[in-house]
Formats: sequence, structure tokens, C-alpha cells
Amino acid sequence: MEKHKVLKMLKRSQNLKYRLIVNSLIVGILVGLTIVAHRIIISKLSPIFLNIYKKGRYNLIIIPLIFFILILLGYIVGKCLKKQPMISGSGIPQVEGILIRKLKINWFSVLFYKFVGGLICLCAGLSVGREGPSVQMGACIGEGVSKKLKNLDNEEKYLITSGASAGLSAAFNAPLSGVMFALEEIHKNFSPLVLTSAMIAS
Repeated sequence: MEKHKVLKMLKRSQNLKYRLIVNSLIVGILVGLTIVAHRIIISKLSPIFLNIYKKGRYNLIIIPLIFFILILLGYIVGKCLKKQPMISGSGIPQVEGILIRKLKINWFSVLFYKFVGGLICLCAGLSVGREGPSVQMGACIGEGVSKKLKNLDNEEKYLITSGASAGLSAAFNAPLSGVMFALEEIHKNFSPLVLTSAMIAS
């Protein structure tokens, strides 16, 4: 039984490179679709908020309404944060914590609440950027794909890294920056497998 397990692991490690190429491509497509959908929704909703803020400059009656809307949105984001504390901040430290096995997350829950919370904050013009949420959502998708495919621990790390790389790439239309970010900031070391998976996903 033990011998069978060892042989199975050896076989998996021999095919790792080819399997990683396919899996990274899947991760890249899913991350791309998610982040682009996020960007499109933001581009449609942001002008509405901007228009409301502009009207507030000339119509003092609208100002209390603007504050009410912002308080309500802040309350919703707070509720999202209470449901899933891992969505706080940029999300990049959480991704690094997952890779060094110091943090565990429910990837789907984090993905959902980060998507919704990020939309609310970015559309309303609150203090948040695109980089962190995109990286964290990408990493969540990478982990989700890995879990569904029942990958080994080291394979999961590669897919999380490639997901984070694809997230940054999709957020700023900068695939090379996504690859460099994955190598320097997320994985913190260089290997042909990390480079290959990050490049394909990006």
C-alpha cells in the first residue's frame, strides 16, 4: 500500500510540468473573466456615483442623501467584513500567509465577499485600490481550482501564485508586471515551474 502511494506520487511529479501548464491556463481564464467582469461593473457604476457627487456641489439638499448612501454602503462592507475577516486590507499579506501555510481560508467565501466589498468601495470612491483585491481574488480562484482538481500541496502553491499573477495582469492589462509580482512579492523565489505557471496564467 505504501509502495503504491510512493509510485503514484512519483508519477504525478513526472507529469507535473505538463499538468501545471493546463491547470495554469484554466486558472488564468477564470481569473481573467472574474477580474474583467469586476472592472466592467465598476466602469458602469462609478459614473453614477460621480454624477451624484457633482450634483452635491450645487445642490445642498443632496449632501445629506450622499452621506446617508455612504454610511449605508460602509455598513454593508462592514457586514461583509464581519462575515469574512480575511477580506480586510489589500489582501496581499493574506495571500502570502496562505503560501507559507500560516493562514487557512474558505476560498469561495473570500472570493465572493472580496468581489462584492471591492465593488462597493471602488464604485463609491472609497479608500481602496484595484491591485490588492485583484491579487487576492486571483489567488482564491487558483486555490479553488487546485482543490477541485485535488492537487498536492506544492501544486496548490503554484496555482495560487499563478492566480495572483493573473489577477494583477487582468486588473492593469500588464501581464509582465503580473509575472514579476508573482516571483518577487508572492512566491519570493525563482523556479522554472513558478515562472511557467505565472506566465501562462498571466
